[in-house]
Amino acid sequence: MHWPANSIHPGTSLLAVLLFLGLLSACGGSRDETVAGATLPVPSAMKKSADKPVEIAIFGFGGGQASFHGDMESAKLVEFYKKELPARGWQESMNLVSGGAVLAYSKDGKTVLIGISKDDKGTVLSLTVGGAGK
Repeated sequence: MHWPANSIHPGTSLLAVLLFLGLLSACGGSRDETVAGATLPVPSAMKKSADKPVEIAIFGFGGGQASFHGDMESAKLVEFYKKELPARGWQESMNLVSGGAVLAYSKDGKTVLIGISKDDKGTVLSLTVGGAGK
């Protein structure tokens, strides 16, 4: 069959859509969560814990903590944060990996501690932010 010069072959459209969906699934994706005023990326595979996030402010210092659960491997979480946070301007200040992991990053007077561990339900991600309040 002959296709007009200004039209797109139906197979080309289908191929483009499949390629796009494949790229999305390979990346896994992420979303932003705000913890104590800091916007932090969280992989889509990690779901927010049923526990309410904790936030406090005392004498100009503030902090907060949020927890997430999922089936993502600890090493993949470490790799995710080592890539994502520096790309967002966070500077690494600590890195301890042994079974689980604790990472620390600083930016704009705030520090985030990233705790990664395992429990009977899978992987636990804890984001704790502290720093001078505004």
